[in-house]
Amino acid sequence: MNTENRDRVIKREQKEEKNPLGIKVIGLCVIVLILVMVISAVVSGLSGISVTDISSEKAEGALIYDSLPDSIRNIEAFSSGTVLLTDTSVDYIDSSGRKIASNSHMYSQPVMKVGKSTVLLYDKGGTAFRIEKNSSIYNNYTVSSTITTATVGAKGNYAYVLNEDAGYQSHLYVYSYQGKKQFEWGSASDYCLTTALSDNGKSIAVSMISVENGEYVSKVSLFNFKDEEAVYTSSFTDSTVYHIEFINRKRLAVYTDNGVFVVDKQGNSSAVFECMPSELTHSSFCPGGLNAVAVAKHGNSKDSAINVFDRKHETLFTLDFDSEIFDVKAAKNFVAVMLGDSISIFDKKSGNTGNIKVGEKCIDAVFSGRTLFVQTVSGIYSFDVDSDTDLTVKKEVSDEPKTSYDVTDSTISAEKTTAEDAVSVTEAASEDNTTVISASAFG
Repeated sequence: MNTENRDRVIKREQKEEKNPLGIKVIGLCVIVLILVMVISAVVSGLSGISVTDISSEKAEGALIYDSLPDSIRNIEAFSSGTVLLTDTSVDYIDSSGRKIASNSHMYSQPVMKVGKSTVLLYDKGGTAFRIEKNSSIYNNYTVSSTITTATVGAKGNYAYVLNEDAGYQSHLYVYSYQGKKQFEWGSASDYCLTTALSDNGKSIAVSMISVENGEYVSKVSLFNFKDEEAVYTSSFTDSTVYHIEFINRKRLAVYTDNGVFVVDKQGNSSAVFECMPSELTHSSFCPGGLNAVAVAKHGNSKDSAINVFDRKHETLFTLDFDSEIFDVKAAKNFVAVMLGDSISIFDKKSGNTGNIKVGEKCIDAVFSGRTLFVQTVSGIYSFDVDSDTDLTVKKEVSDEPKTSYDVTDSTISAEKTTAEDAVSVTEAASEDNTTVISASAFG
């Protein structure tokens, strides 16, 4: 009995001795994990690249994705690669061009909205939309009236507006990603143009157009989900609001065809940048990052400029160009200016980090970390943000003939040949009275 009890005591003591060591190991692992997360955040904030991408190969202008038989309507950043909207599908590709997933659709006018790992695809003017999460179809939905606009938030919640539904001209619904209704609102007279969900997933901004006292007016209203009435409504006379960006919970950046405005928490608006509708050409937005607007001064496309704003929509810099700007793309730390068949990349301090000569028309582009994916008529190319790449030179080198000679009237034309090859081919041409001969040079 005593021996058994002593054995039990020894085993219990041994078991108790293991617990402190296990706790120390777990604690050490937690500390290491926290350090990795902190380092990742710092590196990402300073360089625009995640720690997991540090060891990845530099993108140097490779054609990573050939053009599809159907047209590519839109490309957006997704994870470390891109997501493509085509006439028939939503395709996900990684940074090397490998197709991760392809989800077909039958929408006549598909529109894609991307929020982190969530993609909302809706049929504009139709009654169907769907949610995709992590490149897989999460759920399909059918609504009672036609969809005019929709959006997805950082928290995975989504909103859509129906036209002429339940007695409203515009009927707004907001749902969590699990499908629980968070908010509903309707306007009997105003037509909704666009919406934006806040980063905390608790409020929404809505832009509408209406006519007041014979004047064309755009209105922007901010709603908290817990309240039925708007926190505020701000009006923009003779303007069309085409984009809204949350600066914080109650401050908004409003993009109109007359310029960019910031609306404070009381609903008062102030101009950050002003232009004429005839001058505005392109714009691009990155939530929490840079935002850019391109204009043709006085309507002259040969006298262009881009205006770049930070996440608070304070002006960072303006760049002038003596050529037409075909598009502009903004990211967290970079801006790309598309100039026909070439692209110039700038950082948030206006430094020119890269220049790309594609040699064919650039149709669209998107940043994913430090990689710029560029869509052309040939397909999608990938470039690093600090690369100076001239694809026209590469194409000329690859197109140079390597093994051809033309011999006419006993004359040999060759780029590379030895004296011995030239003599033998000339003799063959003379003896056989051959007018054209092709030979291989081994140099």
